[in-house]
Amino acid sequence: MSTKLPEITFVPYQQAGEPPRRAAFIPVEFILDNFSDHDLQIAGHLIDAVNAINPIYRDQFEPKTTAIRRLMRSLITLATGKERQQLMDYLSILELQNGPYSFLPRKNHLIGVPADRLRSLAKQAGESALADLEQVLDLLTEEKITPDKANFYPPDLSDDEYSALGKEANIVNSSVIRDPYGKPLVLRNEARYRKVLYPVIQHLRAARDLATDPGFRLYLDAKIVELESGSEESRRVADFAWIRHQSPIDIVISTGLEVYLDNYKNARGAATGGVYLRNPAGETLLRALIDRVPRFESTAPWTHKKESIDPETLPKLKYVDVLAWAGDYIGSPNTTLAQSLPNDQWVAKNIGTVNMVYMNTTRAIHQVTGQMIAAKFLPGAEIKRFKDLLFESSQLHSALHEIGHTTGRMDPEHNQGQPGDYLEEEYSWLEESRAELFGLWSLKLLVEDGVIEKEMARACYDAFLLTMITGLRFDPAQAHVKARNAIFHYFSEHGVVDKNKEGGKTIFAIAHDKAHSVTSKLLKIVGDLKAAGDKVGVAGLREAYIYVDPMKDELDQRMADIPLGRGLIFPQLKREKDRYLRELIYPEDFSSQPKFNLKFP
Repeated sequence: MSTKLPEITFVPYQQAGEPPRRAAFIPVEFILDNFSDHDLQIAGHLIDAVNAINPIYRDQFEPKTTAIRRLMRSLITLATGKERQQLMDYLSILELQNGPYSFLPRKNHLIGVPADRLRSLAKQAGESALADLEQVLDLLTEEKITPDKANFYPPDLSDDEYSALGKEANIVNSSVIRDPYGKPLVLRNEARYRKVLYPVIQHLRAARDLATDPGFRLYLDAKIVELESGSEESRRVADFAWIRHQSPIDIVISTGLEVYLDNYKNARGAATGGVYLRNPAGETLLRALIDRVPRFESTAPWTHKKESIDPETLPKLKYVDVLAWAGDYIGSPNTTLAQSLPNDQWVAKNIGTVNMVYMNTTRAIHQVTGQMIAAKFLPGAEIKRFKDLLFESSQLHSALHEIGHTTGRMDPEHNQGQPGDYLEEEYSWLEESRAELFGLWSLKLLVEDGVIEKEMARACYDAFLLTMITGLRFDPAQAHVKARNAIFHYFSEHGVVDKNKEGGKTIFAIAHDKAHSVTSKLLKIVGDLKAAGDKVGVAGLREAYIYVDPMKDELDQRMADIPLGRGLIFPQLKREKDRYLRELIYPEDFSSQPKFNLKFP
């Protein structure tokens, strides 16, 4: 561990049938200047609580991850030279993905060391290493597809068995297991992972006892009850308290938050944790965005608008710096840029949401890859004109995207339950499409009101164009990639995306004179399909516009030097006995972060 900021490093990796790639490992910075000693103690306990949630996510994703990690650490001590480096690189990517699989593309990564050599090293390491190797050898050396069911369902669970579970089938913070007689049953995560949650709860209690902000103290009380019981009522009380508290230090932690890990039914959330500090940058702009939510809703192109908006339920928009991430926030190659929470539609409808835009993590990533992508695919004149606005415009679009998740309503025939109950596996990509389009559509109104300049609106379209192009290098399997794939192909068909040649290479440009009207048209289609719970219609839209782009291989080759996957290295607060000190210490490398070194009970 060191107080010195580590250098950015790059690690190569390989997947079956894919070109060689590399990931960037980037240190994250945050400032403690305004922290009192009291704040430091609270933040320290929250960070430790978040780290302790990570083993739950790993078990939800792939239970063999623990055995793989244990094996790698044993073999690294015996290997030398190139072989040792291959093992160390594999371990880094394992930690980066929080398991042996990637979501883009959906397959495992390969170790590069021959199976017989792995056996030889494991023999030297001892019987336990040999046992681990036999358990995970296929994941290290053979192509395996990322399982849709993860560890949320028995691999052999049928659709009929799922339907027979009734209302319990869609409990977000649960898993489906088989009882001793082979019958499927639903078990809440809080019961399944009770031992793992013990240190999480202990750190939350310590933070609660120190908290002087009444709202934050009540939130921590509610969160502790939620992690002890997992009941729907306790989760909603915790969501309510989270939305209402005003503490600048914050924590998001859950055994079942975002549902992207469940690629089977998009029903079950994964364990997630993050600690945040309010970043005051852009508060005036954020307030202006929130103030315009009623106008956004009243002028939106979709049919089923919210007829009235209670000011108490307006989304709360925050720019925050990230102090710690674990669980579902740790993955590759996607990195969370912004988020709208809570996901419970009843809470969002009746109480509101909090929309967070992550500042320090996104800026760290942009400094490594953002300008590189722009230089490859935008016209030279456009880069010269807008390169200094791309990061800021991307953050603006992220904020508007998250507001988009809070808008619209279901039609009268489909206003019971959650939208995902009707759309099932089609829901996540459609909802991400709707939010992306809303973020673009709302720019015109902001320009008209003088909130932003035309240059910023244009830069937002340019930044999103780069996001879409980056996504085309992958098969469209993950929800965000599907959404951007669909929008790109729709925009191309309707003349919004132009392709030209510059320096012998294909470049892309937005036809800004057409962009708003086409965006509005597609947003209406997507919004109305969601409101109607029209799964068949959504499937038709997917079949028309989501497909592997003909330029996929070319784009992949041109982006070969751009890191795919970004591992964020967070510092810890130095600790002496039972107190946290005003000193940040960085781990020796990405894999040495505490969240990856916790044992699963």
